[in-house]
Amino acid sequence: MLLDTTVAVAHLRGVATVSERLAEVATRYMSAVALGELHFGLWRSERREENRARLDRWLQGVVVLPVGAATAVRYGELKQQLALAGTPIPENDLWIAAVAIERGLPVATPDEHFFRVPGLTVLDGRQLFLSHIFAVLTGPVRLSSRTSRSHLAWSW
Repeated sequence: MLLDTTVAVAHLRGVATVSERLAEVATRYMSAVALGELHFGLWRSERREENRARLDRWLQGVVVLPVGAATAVRYGELKQQLALAGTPIPENDLWIAAVAIERGLPVATPDEHFFRVPGLTVLDGRQLFLSHIFAVLTGPVRLSSRTSRSHLAWSW
């Protein structure tokens, strides 16, 4: 699966629901564009060295996919399709989607606009983030014996 920036940041910040799901994935991919977004955030961080070390450790288990000529062609096609439909998405996310489609990978994301990209398979991460937000606001999430853990998981 290809991780979008939001998922990577959540994992790096210690969002347990996200980290638990990522631990179950054999191979994690990230586009060079998402890596660039992470480095931008790193430069803005007040704890740059600490965060750089955390990012470097995590990247040892991630395959970073480059953006090449085929990705650029796919990007142009997708941008035109979304423009004609009147449903553009953020530029960097469009590049991430193009990498995913080119490589035949689903994108793990809580960002709804990815669902508008034609031909993209999206692993819906919204429930993981909602569970985390609920836990932060109300305390730990307690699962009853009747509650399935799959209610808190991505649909992959």
